[in-house]
Amino acid sequence: MQKYIFTSRHITAWAFLAAFVLAGCGEDESVGRTDPPVPVAAREAGPAQKPGGSQTAAKVVRTGPFEKTFDGIRFSVPAGWNEVENPTPQFVDARFQIPTPHGEVKLTFSSNAGGADVNIERWIGQFQLPQGKRPSVEEFSVGGATAKWVDLHGEFVGGAMSGGTASNGPIERMLGVAIPLGSRDFYLKLTGSDAAVSDVRDAFREFVRTARLTGGSG
Repeated sequence: MQKYIFTSRHITAWAFLAAFVLAGCGEDESVGRTDPPVPVAAREAGPAQKPGGSQTAAKVVRTGPFEKTFDGIRFSVPAGWNEVENPTPQFVDARFQIPTPHGEVKLTFSSNAGGADVNIERWIGQFQLPQGKRPSVEEFSVGGATAKWVDLHGEFVGGAMSGGTASNGPIERMLGVAIPLGSRDFYLKLTGSDAAVSDVRDAFREFVRTARLTGGSG
């Protein structure tokens, strides 16, 4: 009888101890488990930054070839030249962007009665020319009128022209044209990197040379 009582106690004790150990193991496993990381949504990407600091390209209005007419003068726009939106019509009559193997160049058209020589001197003053380099100014015929062709190499340092930058970097060269139209003058300015302007220089000169005066100026 004594032997039965001893065995029963121990069986009960061992059962209680086993249950306690098993419960403890379950708690330890829960405490030691590491929760999976909470997924974090990726940050929304902003607009892509374009070279030269511009986030968005100018909206293209139409692409050449087409005829572009201003008061007193008409141009034949070559294939691939893009007329773009003009946010400042009070200062500039039209804006173009022309692709080249070395990036885009910008072309503006405008007119005023301030005098060609005054405006050309202002253009020259906006460029820091290399040491010993003189600005190139020459005369050539446009539709029977004597126009002036200006070629400036250097660093653009002043004025509001494109904020001093081309679409793909600093302005390093400008080709400017002043065409007399009666009581006012008509101006074209082509700007960009030296390499890009060189790419389009001959086509631009031909574009200006073949312009037709329409006699609409006053």
